[in-house]
Amino acid sequence: MNSVVGIDRKATTVRELMKPLAPVLAGPDVTELAVTRAGGVWANTRGAWVWHDVPHLTHEHLYALANALAVYNGMPLRSILSVVLPDGERGQVVMPPACIDNTLSINIRKHAARAFSLEELEAQGVFSAVNDVSFNRFTADRIDALRHATDMTRIDDQEAELLHLKSESRWREFLVKAVQYKRNIIIGGKTGSGKTTLARSLTQAIPADERVVTIEDVHELRLEDHPNKVHLLYGGITGRVSSQEALAACMRLSMDRILLAELRGDEAWDYLNSLNTGHPGSITTGHFNNAIQGYERVAALVKKSPAGRDIAIDMIRQLLYTTLEVVLYYKNRRLVEVFYDPAFSKSKLAN
Repeated sequence: MNSVVGIDRKATTVRELMKPLAPVLAGPDVTELAVTRAGGVWANTRGAWVWHDVPHLTHEHLYALANALAVYNGMPLRSILSVVLPDGERGQVVMPPACIDNTLSINIRKHAARAFSLEELEAQGVFSAVNDVSFNRFTADRIDALRHATDMTRIDDQEAELLHLKSESRWREFLVKAVQYKRNIIIGGKTGSGKTTLARSLTQAIPADERVVTIEDVHELRLEDHPNKVHLLYGGITGRVSSQEALAACMRLSMDRILLAELRGDEAWDYLNSLNTGHPGSITTGHFNNAIQGYERVAALVKKSPAGRDIAIDMIRQLLYTTLEVVLYYKNRRLVEVFYDPAFSKSKLAN
């Protein structure tokens, strides 16, 4: 009970110190706040940064907020902190000596109270201007012909259905089926582009009777409709494991799917191995500049890892082309590129 009371008090302290920023953060079109100096805040509003004067936001107040965020997250006060706020927002704090003296940076990214359905995203126009960047873009007749091919280019019924949906730009249905058919999906884009929003929406297409494990540094993939789930947390707080250790634990948790919040380091190799050992249907995110570059970005992560250091880059690329089947690129909270090309993947297997 004392620990619960303690957490409540810490949350109350953070909320009290957030009051000068709360009216700006509450703006319906605001997705992120960036404090770069005392006296005001930048608000990312419909993709543009807008300055707001906040006279009560003194340097002392900002330092107190940074300290309260560290305490709330169970961390010592360090020069760089990745934190979560009491209402689910994500935060990043930078203080000297990680930045110049007498400055302090706090970024707060708004957290959606609930996951939007894919139908809602479609109604918002999220899928209204998608570019298919797959190397092969087949006609309906060619897709049907590939189903009856007598070599490695032959596709199965699920692949054919996905190709038909893609060729007809029926993107919501394509995404639903890609999840249900356990295609491995990676969503790319810059920070704040909406990757996690889409990932949360995609999880709603996972059948409710599946056992799902999430691996995150900040808990956002809540899976409200999935009763059989395990949420693993890594990094940041003393006592947490690494993302690689969390992935290793998944192998002994008898799950149907692994949802890794973000590919960012040495865990890339372990993650790919997990997908090729009977656990397809994953959803993850990454930082890259377009859908095609997503493969190169993940290849670079694998190559830098201890496990991938001695593997030829072409072998890593081949593994990626045949494992990460769907690459989605998000920009300004819109899906702008899709790569899904089973014919290309099969050509890599043939080689």
